[in-house]
Amino acid sequence: MTRWWPRPLGALLSLVTLLVVATPFGVSWYLADLRRHVGAQRDTAVTRLDPADLRRFTELAGRLPQRAAPVVVAYHDVRPHGDDPAATEPGGREHYVVSPEEFDAQLTALRAAGYRSISTAQYVHYLRGGAVPERSVYLTFDDGTRGLWAYADRILARHDMVAASYLITGQVGEHRPYYLSWAEIARMARSGRWDFQAHTHDLHTRVQTGPGTQGSPLTHRRWDPAAEAQESLAAYRQRLTADLDAMFAAFAAHDLPRPQLFAYPFSEVGDAVTDPAAAGFSRELVAGRFAGALTNKSRGPEPSSRRSAAGGQVERAEVYATTSAAELVSAVVERTAVPARVSAPFTNPWDWRDQQGEPMTDLSSLTAGRFTAASPRRAYGTLLAYASADWTDYTVDATPRGLRADGGTVTLTVRVDSDDPVSVRVAHGRVALLRGDRVVAEAALAPAAAHRVTVTVRDGETVARVDGGPALRVPTPAGPRSTGGLAVAVDDDADRPHPSVATLGVRAAD
Repeated sequence: MTRWWPRPLGALLSLVTLLVVATPFGVSWYLADLRRHVGAQRDTAVTRLDPADLRRFTELAGRLPQRAAPVVVAYHDVRPHGDDPAATEPGGREHYVVSPEEFDAQLTALRAAGYRSISTAQYVHYLRGGAVPERSVYLTFDDGTRGLWAYADRILARHDMVAASYLITGQVGEHRPYYLSWAEIARMARSGRWDFQAHTHDLHTRVQTGPGTQGSPLTHRRWDPAAEAQESLAAYRQRLTADLDAMFAAFAAHDLPRPQLFAYPFSEVGDAVTDPAAAGFSRELVAGRFAGALTNKSRGPEPSSRRSAAGGQVERAEVYATTSAAELVSAVVERTAVPARVSAPFTNPWDWRDQQGEPMTDLSSLTAGRFTAASPRRAYGTLLAYASADWTDYTVDATPRGLRADGGTVTLTVRVDSDDPVSVRVAHGRVALLRGDRVVAEAALAPAAAHRVTVTVRDGETVARVDGGPALRVPTPAGPRSTGGLAVAVDDDADRPHPSVATLGVRAAD
């Protein structure tokens, strides 16, 4: 007997049969597609630090301020290195790649030194005037490479830390497996360990900017070799605006919060000398759309500080393939703000940087008048160049010595690297007060080989006295762009014994 079913029921059975047959193929397709867009995550063995290093990091935790401006750290990629050691050196293809084992060691060291990590939202809160958080680092990763998902994510989880990935949105999902995919980014965002910020849509490249020159297309106008002409300012503005618009649209299309911070590609912020119009527009555009901008290079120290926040640009501590855990901790400690109280600043040479911004290893050029062959007429050092960015309301006490009637000076500069540095230049029988390079006040001194100098820095004013004499005053604009620490310079054109600084100290202003 032939059995038949009513049409609706027959259609349902046909659909069920189709699903039973098709489901394995559908699941297989889904899993294959998932594998294409979501790579595997890798576990990294726990890295054990040398016990002596671990003790040193722990001791640092007890000496550093409990609260300080967050230190911003710049990474690029985390993945195993290849077999060529030269690849990790400057100029090598892996110079910006940190191995998973070293990344684990670095986070272990930072935690031992008492640093926690903060998110972009917490960092922006600080930039906008919020309370200074507990001693912390803001971990940033430029470019959006897949190593963040494959290796860094699980290491962050192990250390209970968070980080921010600065995406080139036009490269997401491209050149797999080099860049992250949107599916991986979605999973990272859901973990709560990551947030995502801006690194342009498609301007992380090099273009011709003039005859024989190249630069970032973000901060430079393109050069047309056929027309032998530079891109018009109007076209440049339109191109930059369109790129940032595309980047914001990509964030929105993938349900990511609007980025609050921007990292300059190649740390190029524009050339105010060769193309001031382009440099000015790119900075204005970034300042108008973001709470702040990050770079790894600046003209002077611009660490995370109220001063840098007011200027709209923060300099990061950059990590390379060859950066050890101890070296990273040293860089972070150097950038950790400390109070303006240093009773014996000449004790530690590593607290000083020379005129080229390099760490000093010997202070005898300042303390004993032993000039070097490389700088036979001048000695210079900046004290705690990064950690003193927000110093104000402090007094410097110094005793220059070895001053001669026929020459030689000692100069104390306060508010160093601010918009308004002030210097006190002391000679055998005269003192001058300078604002920048301009002398604003002078006075005669009782001629002597040594003088006692005090310089007091307050919000809006700098006051200098020599040997307890009359005050020399210079008004200074109030606010964070006028804060900064101390530099010492000794100048002498003669070959005879040079002046030096016998005593030096920094204390809170009375």
